[in-house]
Amino acid sequence: MAKTYLSAVKYEVLANYEVQGVVEKPDIVGAIFGQCEGLLGEDMDLKELQQSGKIGRIEITVKKGKGTTFGEVVIPSSLDQVKTSILAATVETVEKVGPFEAKVKVTKIQDTRKEKRETITDRAKELLKHMQQHEGMESSELADTIKTEIRTEKIVNFRNLQAGPEVESSPEIIVVEGRADVLKLLSYGMNNAVAMNGGNIDTPLIQLCKEKTVTVLIDGDRGGELNAKKLGSLTKVDFVAKAPDGKEVEELVQKEILMALKKKVEFKNAFDNNAQAQATFEGREGFQPRNSFQPRREGFVPREQRHDHPRGDNRQFGRSFDRGGYNNRPNFGHDRGRDNFRPRPFNNNFRPNNFGYNNAPAFVPAQREEPVPAEMLALKKDFEKLKGKSKARLLDAKQKKIGKDIEVKDLLEALQKQKKKVNTILFDGIITNRLVEAAEAKGVEAIIGVKKGQVNPTKVKAYTM
Repeated sequence: MAKTYLSAVKYEVLANYEVQGVVEKPDIVGAIFGQCEGLLGEDMDLKELQQSGKIGRIEITVKKGKGTTFGEVVIPSSLDQVKTSILAATVETVEKVGPFEAKVKVTKIQDTRKEKRETITDRAKELLKHMQQHEGMESSELADTIKTEIRTEKIVNFRNLQAGPEVESSPEIIVVEGRADVLKLLSYGMNNAVAMNGGNIDTPLIQLCKEKTVTVLIDGDRGGELNAKKLGSLTKVDFVAKAPDGKEVEELVQKEILMALKKKVEFKNAFDNNAQAQATFEGREGFQPRNSFQPRREGFVPREQRHDHPRGDNRQFGRSFDRGGYNNRPNFGHDRGRDNFRPRPFNNNFRPNNFGYNNAPAFVPAQREEPVPAEMLALKKDFEKLKGKSKARLLDAKQKKIGKDIEVKDLLEALQKQKKKVNTILFDGIITNRLVEAAEAKGVEAIIGVKKGQVNPTKVKAYTM
């Protein structure tokens, strides 16, 4: 008995037929099996293939016309692509059905697995869409949600201030500029932070600072310094810590926050460059102030009294040295024992230093600040509008504004991309060599900033207001 189905149908051979006479379905099936028998050997014989389950039951549709019969033939196959193609070509060799002429034409060989894959894909999309809407979310989104909820739960409303849960109990507090900074510190386990709400300093914060040891952690920009100065003018501030230049506290990683807190300085010295440098060195291991007194260690012996010194106990050098005395001692790299010794002539330029003699750099007097000319002083009103906002403004030759004000951190990039001729730069920041070089490359004539670093401009003038 022929197989009625296949466990896995890979392909289907679709063919149309036309017979010049009236025939029935068994006649067509018999013609296909009879005329294909023996053409390709036993391996490709239709009966053998059907009995072994490699092809399924041949499905035939029969339609009758005026003296003709036509329809469609469907042959399911589990063979590979090559053998299925050979099978399809073999079916086209049928020329007669009974006494009537016939013609069979294969229209296509379709891959049933492709249809299944498309069905699977469509159904998977529906299931995934339903799952995302009703069942849950991705693991990364879930983790971020949990972290955010935990941080939000830790923030408390202490005297109408956004703060960490330990602000009331801790003797020390860290004052930051905003709520986002409090969240950042909470994420790293620092639960004694409180937000000053930018420049809007409220009375409860002023009172709280009087009760605690206060460290202000500010952003690395001009605005952060102004906020710290304002808080210090209203209440007690003990220390000031600052984020790296150009960075905000909410952008820092844990290591950067800890380093900033480690380098904190007293408020009275916070905005003094020399005091900040001293505080930086004091944080290093083994640092000793230059003029600090260091007591001699126990058991110290002056050099003149050591037994290995020429003027001390000379026993280790032998009897010849003892008899010869100091002036007749063996030469240990000194010129004083030579007969032809002559003292060096006195040199007025003699300066001992750590690297030898007579090679100390000559004293270079500090350069005086160049006075601001009248045409630059006329821009003071525009410059005051930029102070405390970390903004920069580009002016043309007529001292008119070019475009909108830009952020100081984007100044170099904006200057390089600017197509118009820039004559003057006003900005709320420090004039650096990098900015001077970029300005000289663009043909800028003057730069006005808050402070001036160690710069040596040649083509551009640098002023401070």
